[in-house]
Amino acid sequence: MNCVLKVNNVSKKAKDFQILNKVSFELGNGEIVGLIGPNGAGKTSIMKILVGLTRNYTGEVDLSGVRDIGCMIETPNFYPYNTGYQNLMYFAGLNGVGKKKVKELLGLLGLMNAANKNVKAYSLGMRQRLGIAQALLKDPDVLILDEPTNGLDPEGIYEVREYIKNIANEKNITVLISSHLLSELEKMCDRAIIIKKGEIIQFMDFSNDRKAKQITYVIESLDTEAAHKILLENGYHVVSQNEQEIRIHIDAKEKNAVAKLLSSHNVVMTGLYEACETLEDTFLELMKD
Repeated sequence: MNCVLKVNNVSKKAKDFQILNKVSFELGNGEIVGLIGPNGAGKTSIMKILVGLTRNYTGEVDLSGVRDIGCMIETPNFYPYNTGYQNLMYFAGLNGVGKKKVKELLGLLGLMNAANKNVKAYSLGMRQRLGIAQALLKDPDVLILDEPTNGLDPEGIYEVREYIKNIANEKNITVLISSHLLSELEKMCDRAIIIKKGEIIQFMDFSNDRKAKQITYVIESLDTEAAHKILLENGYHVVSQNEQEIRIHIDAKEKNAVAKLLSSHNVVMTGLYEACETLEDTFLELMKD
């Protein structure tokens, strides 16, 4: 991973409340990383530190590999009675950017047909996409998006997700994104950082998970202890076991071999199926006190 941004032992306090506690992570070139946590976990605080909106913190943020950061933190504001094109041209002028870049971004975010409509007539999803276009005006190499799908209907969520994936791929931009919609982040992100009470409690790598051939299978049996012993003796990777089931990591093609092995030892299986653990399952498990 070609690292573009490093956060090292960043902490932030407000009076006696610890908002962030020794947060450390890296962002790689062109990857989409989800920042996940309940309300008050410190997600927006991290984002504000990265874009320079918050300066009173300890630790180090290394931006030496970053040329420019674009951000959309909280809902973007536009002039409602001006068109999308006029709004973008206004912000382009502030950033020393011309018409060519504005038209390119309207096309990239699928807003060309709505460019001459007043923003007042835009759907929430269109406004969010216009906000992302605004964040991209200076050709940043890092894009930070705080809840960009908040309040959108399923169609709007899908649109924003696909445009974010498109931006990361086409422009090789690193994206750090927070959202409550964990299923959406799972479809979009290469990795996830899970934060709870101001501390990072887990990193998840979806790109490796997607590439991995090994899958978690659930074996339901009347005698899980015997099944567990046989599987271990035969070199299988057992993840967990309780009275009802065993979970093992195997290739899909090994499923029949496992069934035959247990049958040859007279272990009765009542079920053998693929476990479908989602990011949401993992998140809810980690959030338990």
